[in-house]
Amino acid sequence: MKLGKYIYLVFVAFLVIGFASCGKTTSQEMRDAERDLLSKYIKKYHKGAYPTASGLYYIETKKGVGDSVVTGNYVKVFYRGYLIEDNDTVGIQDGYLFDASGNYEPFGFTSGAGSVVAGWEEAITLMKQGGEAKWILPSNLAYGGNPQSTIPAYSNLVFYVTLVKIYKSTDTFKVIQKLPKELDILSH
Repeated sequence: MKLGKYIYLVFVAFLVIGFASCGKTTSQEMRDAERDLLSKYIKKYHKGAYPTASGLYYIETKKGVGDSVVTGNYVKVFYRGYLIEDNDTVGIQDGYLFDASGNYEPFGFTSGAGSVVAGWEEAITLMKQGGEAKWILPSNLAYGGNPQSTIPAYSNLVFYVTLVKIYKSTDTFKVIQKLPKELDILSH
């Protein structure tokens, strides 16, 4: 009986060592591929650019005016978001356009409210009204290992952003509401 336990323990030990020495997991390979793709992209388009402590690349293309965005400000932005692509024909470039605000109505959100990904929360605070910038977010500042409809897990995201308007948290908003005629008793 003791010999059987000994053989069993040796067998389990070999299994543990065997699994520990196996190659990388799929998610490790995806993270490595993400880092490689980001490195190639930065080298090709933004040589000399450095990330913030979090890994965000912020490239200002047009200076804005006034104060920078702070937590609690409501902001309106136009943006386009791309995946980074590397193919044999054209090499590394902005690839699939996965989202955009459109050309007519800017996208609005409150800074610091957690309604956008971490990379957006950080990058928006580096901008001033009227400014334009390119934001390059590694997956840890976006969706990480969680795929989102057209965005694969561990994807770097590239955004072209124009900050249209900053509304300070102390600003008051005038609410104008037009009632349907049959409900507007004041006009009769």
